Amino acid sequence: MTLFFLAGLTPFGYGFIGVLLLSFLLAYLWLRSSKKGEKLGCFSFGLTALLIWFVLMFPTFFTFSIIENGNETAKIGMVVFWVFIFGLVAYFMLAKNTTNVKKLIFTVLKYLLGLIFLGLFLVLFFGMAFYVYQRLFTTEKQGDPVWVAFLCIFFIASLILAGIGLLNRNKEEKKKEKTTFYDLENAKLKPEFVIELDLTDSKLKVFPEEIFKFRNLKFLTLSNNEISEIPNEINKLQFLIGIDLRNNPISDQEKNRIRRLLSKEIEIVF
Repeated sequence: MTLFFLAGLTPFGYGFIGVLLLSFLLAYLWLRSSKKGEKLGCFSFGLTALLIWFVLMFPTFFTFSIIENGNETAKIGMVVFWVFIFGLVAYFMLAKNTTNVKKLIFTVLKYLLGLIFLGLFLVLFFGMAFYVYQRLFTTEKQGDPVWVAFLCIFFIASLILAGIGLLNRNKEEKKKEKTTFYDLENAKLKPEFVIELDLTDSKLKVFPEEIFKFRNLKFLTLSNNEISEIPNEINKLQFLIGIDLRNNPISDQEKNRIRRLLSKEIEIVF
């Protein structure tokens, strides 16, 4: 049966449809390997396919541009790229463990999407800024009402505030990452930087004395271990704000002793 609705498509149109189908296939293979034994949700499946399609449409567009106007080196690079993409599809279809590859791909896609959105942000920002400059400071008014310029100023200010907010959030997250430790050995390498120490499920039978070296420690989590008592030297941690001792074999008598031992300003969770 002839598909009449495809008869008038350009080569780019066929490429558009092909990349769309490839995106759904990649999304299916990706989610199937992540959620074995679970049903794939329509929303997660569609969103994953949309993101993959969005990423692949850029090289697809450049591929057709290279076919029409590119040199031999560009065409070779294009062929290598698409061989890699289809090799990736084959890998996800045949490989049993794809965790490490998925982490690498996710990291690359994250930075690639970040660059794309940064480019779109800069185009939008400078485009509106140029329009405001033309409308308010030159004679090229083009008959546009002045409220459009003020609306652009509002959006420019919103974009600036949003950018500042994202930068501050990233700074706080990085700062927290540098001061939060989940391994005692790593924390011992930088004792002065340890602000939060989380040793959950570390199979500890006694309270580690190395913790007393972390003079700047504020939050200590020792839940899900086998600690039965806390030494008196814990008072050396002058900046301690909270301690989590849940799911440890601590007797009621020891709990009362710990409450008396620590300041009332310190939050204790048993």
